[in-house]
Amino acid sequence: MYYAAKKELQEMLYRYILLTADQVADLLHYRKKTVYSMASELKREGKVQSVILPFLRKNHIGYALTRDGAKEAARRIGDAETFRSHGWKEAPLQLEHFYGTNAFFISLIRHSLTEPGEGLLEWLGAREAAERYVQTQTSGRQSRPVKPDGMGAYLLPGRGRLVFHLEYDTGSESTWRLKEKMWNYGRLLPTLWPKVEAVHVLFVTKIASRPGPLIDIWQALCSGSLSGMRLPNIWVIHEKEWMAKGVETALWWGRDGQRIRWKDMPLLSPPVDPNLLILGKQPREPSPMQGR
Repeated sequence: MYYAAKKELQEMLYRYILLTADQVADLLHYRKKTVYSMASELKREGKVQSVILPFLRKNHIGYALTRDGAKEAARRIGDAETFRSHGWKEAPLQLEHFYGTNAFFISLIRHSLTEPGEGLLEWLGAREAAERYVQTQTSGRQSRPVKPDGMGAYLLPGRGRLVFHLEYDTGSESTWRLKEKMWNYGRLLPTLWPKVEAVHVLFVTKIASRPGPLIDIWQALCSGSLSGMRLPNIWVIHEKEWMAKGVETALWWGRDGQRIRWKDMPLLSPPVDPNLLILGKQPREPSPMQGR
């Protein structure tokens, strides 16, 4: 079981790039002491490295894969043919971006732990999410017009699935670039989602003044170049408001002056399989490290 758990940790770091011990414990439903032990062994094996997170207090560290650890995880997941080692030679860049993106998904998992039957059914990292939207042109060349920072499906029992794409905005991208992202979502998603009106794109911003201008951009697109089309929903929120108020009370900004809670967003039909595992609620045997 412990060997399998270490492989599981490796695969999660391959998918999500950077995770803290607390985040791993919530995601994989392990005790934090077990996570520390697994990470320590993987570091000794040269497969995991510690990464200082200077933007967090109290000298927090995260975990990321080394090149050898990533190569091994890619082989197990089935990415051996597409794996490129040059992207894994050093510690990951954009630490704050990876941390903030993953913190949003983890906040959903933490909320769901006290909600029976509710929770995150699927979480795709940036690499997997972009692959969902690969477009092959007539020349045979592939493009990825939509590249979310993450994508997920959240189950609300007896109601349906909240399917969303996450864009985590640290403020480093220009409003012109964010407008281009919105336009791409508006053009592409309706061609792939039959019920696109119940599909969501979420912008979480680190800068308190950004939600208003971003929704103004989306409003202008809906009235202009995207007018008359079936469109996904785009919602925006300031990160501090989301982390302070969470799933139950935080209000997202939408077009036409809408303010909406997470659980009030339109839903797709529930999954056919009622026994799908919910992340953070995986059944676990007692830790083999307990008592050591």
